[in-house]
Amino acid sequence: MSIRTLVCIAVLALAVQVCLAQTSDVYQLNYYSNRNNSALADQTVRLVNPGTEGTPLSSGHGTICADIYVFDATQEMIECCSCPITANGLLELSILQDLTQNPLTGFPAPNSGVLKILSDSRQNCNETSPAPTPKLLAWATHLQQPVVGTFVTTEDAFLFSPLSDAEFSFLGQACAFVQYLGSGKGVCRCGTGG
Repeated sequence: MSIRTLVCIAVLALAVQVCLAQTSDVYQLNYYSNRNNSALADQTVRLVNPGTEGTPLSSGHGTICADIYVFDATQEMIECCSCPITANGLLELSILQDLTQNPLTGFPAPNSGVLKILSDSRQNCNETSPAPTPKLLAWATHLQQPVVGTFVTTEDAFLFSPLSDAEFSFLGQACAFVQYLGSGKGVCRCGTGG
């Protein structure tokens, strides 16, 4: 190989690393389970804006938006929305009341599924056309049923995942499609104030 080819490969490798580094802290995943349980117990998603984009006193209050995409267990998007969170703010969302209350597919809402969150810039705050910006932190409680009729709540953090161009494009397009088809269905809520 020529030196020119090696330099091109090195530059390309560096560009890929920079691109992945920019998108590795904006996209995170988790799940929900046992939504339709006999105890009518709920699960909670908690999102924190760590203040990396400003403070509560700065212009725009350091707001970052959480673009939320809810899927059923068969890979169909059932709801999506965008929720603003100010710097150092906490947003708590209910699986029953906020994230699966208005599914495109109708009721009963799916018993289990996947939750995806994309950190979006305050200026954009648009789940159908996101503009990724670092970074929100998120946790979710889960309702486990180790023995029939007995439910136990666990909690864990959302896991960060690299965001591919294909997934990035898919999330916005699928969300726009869900909201268009739903005519009011398929839009999640940002808590009691959302």
